[in-house]
Amino acid sequence: MQANEVAVSPETALDRMVLGRMVLGIGESGRVVSQSGVSEAGASYGAAPGSTAPPSAAPAPCPSPGSADLDQGSPQVTSVPDANPFKSDDSNGFYLSKSRLNRYIACPRSYQLHYDLGIVPLRPDRDLLIGRSTHRLIAAHHLARKKEEFIDAQGVLDSFWSKYMQKEEPPEARQDLEAARTESLRYAQLFLREAPLDPLEIERDFSLPLVDLENGDTLPAPLVGVIDLVDQPNGVLRPLEIKTRARKADAWQVRVALELTCYAWWVRQRIMETGAREPEEIPVGYVNIIKTKTPTIQWQTDHRTIADFLDLYRTARAVYENIMDRRFYLNPGTHCNWCDFPAVCGKDKDAIVRNFGEAACLRLWEADLI
Repeated sequence: MQANEVAVSPETALDRMVLGRMVLGIGESGRVVSQSGVSEAGASYGAAPGSTAPPSAAPAPCPSPGSADLDQGSPQVTSVPDANPFKSDDSNGFYLSKSRLNRYIACPRSYQLHYDLGIVPLRPDRDLLIGRSTHRLIAAHHLARKKEEFIDAQGVLDSFWSKYMQKEEPPEARQDLEAARTESLRYAQLFLREAPLDPLEIERDFSLPLVDLENGDTLPAPLVGVIDLVDQPNGVLRPLEIKTRARKADAWQVRVALELTCYAWWVRQRIMETGAREPEEIPVGYVNIIKTKTPTIQWQTDHRTIADFLDLYRTARAVYENIMDRRFYLNPGTHCNWCDFPAVCGKDKDAIVRNFGEAACLRLWEADLI
């Protein structure tokens, strides 16, 4: 079937995106190209619950740069990004996730700031928002396709980006967010064209015990997560993680990725619940959206075995015990280049108020971190 082009504006194109057997893609010229075989749309994830409330009144130790109150009229994200959407059996509700494990391994102080004190930037990172918006569009496409429903892609994008496009934002910031919104749509369209999947599960959440397969010991905290997509090539469940990356990932990354081991653990549990034998290996994969001038899709596949699950348990136990003992030491390294907290580690109170707000600055002061 040949592509048929119809000249419409990008806004109109968004309104006309529907699910089913067709995909509407916006080309470089702003024209809409209809192609067969893949569908297109968008919808939202579940919103994360809120996190810690500001502390009680105390002498303000943090300076307020200029006359403006930076806690007033600024878009604020008050929830921890991977706040647990599931109830834990643990009495204090503590749980582990791939995000918590990775953050603690990289820098325990970053874990403390993010999860223990709830310090989050007033303005989320642009690339982070693009990634989340892209995920929502892809997930919505597959969810609607299964239900044979129509999707209002414009409404989906509005729902996501309206939280960040505040009226008080300067025009330059709004233009940047509008460009990021359009960029996420472009990446989602690329994914749906180049990675035509028919997943069994979409955004599959789980909360599972972590067990030492050598001696049967169980970690006191559950492992919680959400798998982007689960397909079944060759009759075997395969968890897939969608990533937006600035450049192609190295081959070793899929082999060592802790998040893929977490997802494979869920697959193993599903298999064992059926009474089947222990699987020799479980396939896993990354589908990377490479955000170069001409974006591309990179597939990376690997597998996980019992040896990987043993390593996962040992790592999770070490992290759990260190968190319970409140070992939140600094671990400087190259990861500091993309960390949210250089102002905190540098004890720059002006920058802390500017980036995180006065309430966050007060919590840091009360924790004796600035």
